[in-house]
Amino acid sequence: MMHRLIAGLCLLLLTTSSFAQTPANRRLTVQSAFDRFDINIGAGGTTVNGRAADVTSFRDLLPMLTNTLGNECPAFTGQPEVTVTENAQSRQIYISQGIITDGKNCLNVGGDGLLYFPVHRDFLIGPKRGQIALRSPVTINVQDGRTIELKNDGKGWTSNDSETLLNWDFLERFESSLRTFDIRMRVQLDAAKGKHKMVLQSGDQTFEFYKITNLLWAVKRPGQNWLEASDDWGFWYELDDGVLEDRYAAQIRTVEDPAKDRDARYKALKKIDQGWSRNLRDLYHKILQENPGDEDLQRLALKRVYSKPSLETAGVVLGFLNRTRNEDLKKICVQILKTNNPKGPLYKPKSSKAEKAKVIQFWNRWWSTKQAKN
Repeated sequence: MMHRLIAGLCLLLLTTSSFAQTPANRRLTVQSAFDRFDINIGAGGTTVNGRAADVTSFRDLLPMLTNTLGNECPAFTGQPEVTVTENAQSRQIYISQGIITDGKNCLNVGGDGLLYFPVHRDFLIGPKRGQIALRSPVTINVQDGRTIELKNDGKGWTSNDSETLLNWDFLERFESSLRTFDIRMRVQLDAAKGKHKMVLQSGDQTFEFYKITNLLWAVKRPGQNWLEASDDWGFWYELDDGVLEDRYAAQIRTVEDPAKDRDARYKALKKIDQGWSRNLRDLYHKILQENPGDEDLQRLALKRVYSKPSLETAGVVLGFLNRTRNEDLKKICVQILKTNNPKGPLYKPKSSKAEKAKVIQFWNRWWSTKQAKN
């Protein structure tokens, strides 16, 4: 875990002592620009200001507070980010310069190890779970310059971007992963330098996200001066088209393009086969709402929505039922409507004109009743 993240930390820090060998009843006072707190290490465990602490992210860093510092010191720039005092002896940590000093001698520390040194008590005793609620309107700015704007009308999220066919399944998982998440660790802001970035504007709050390792995203909350990292966001990958855009976007655009000939549209629709997404549902609805439309495309659209019944789809199918003159398609329409109301009558193309009209009248009345209730 943590030792893999502290790449390049000098072996000297790890060979002369270890957390398990730390003498009992040590008291370290840590002071930074953000906090001042005491770490108490005893036989019974470690506490911070009296509260039990998780020292996972701190264990491999403890040796550098007691190891011999054998190097000469360079000219320092600015003030140390952290000062640790034990038994009236202090060590200053210049995190951005990768140097630890006792005021006379220094130790150079390579890699990102110092970025995990606790500059606030929350690094060790902070909550293990986090929450970020998406509040409409939401804007997602990704590093490639794309901006995604979302609004929630009470029924769900929508976007006014007609150029991008968003992957709504991913965005649903994205929202869920923010609503509640495990906090693996906290890390200093310098860990974000040069890293892939995403800015999330949720209502009046701005959250900055950084991909600090190949698999780990971390967030800077408003007013917070460090990052919270979570494994729950690994499925975001690079937050690029591969996850943000519907995987059927190319076929959907072909089917919707009026400049494409009928064969190209039909071939693209056939290629989708059993796939399903919110954008595909909207595509099938559009095909059924075209007037006039292509009956082969309409037949395929009906076949696809048959296995995904919903009240919204029922309304579209009923509208198509009232418009089409194709008896076979009317039969399929009523079969779809029966998935919402199994007790309703079937449409039989060989029945009398009066009987067929009676069936359609039943379904129109059923729909009116449904609309009135909603």
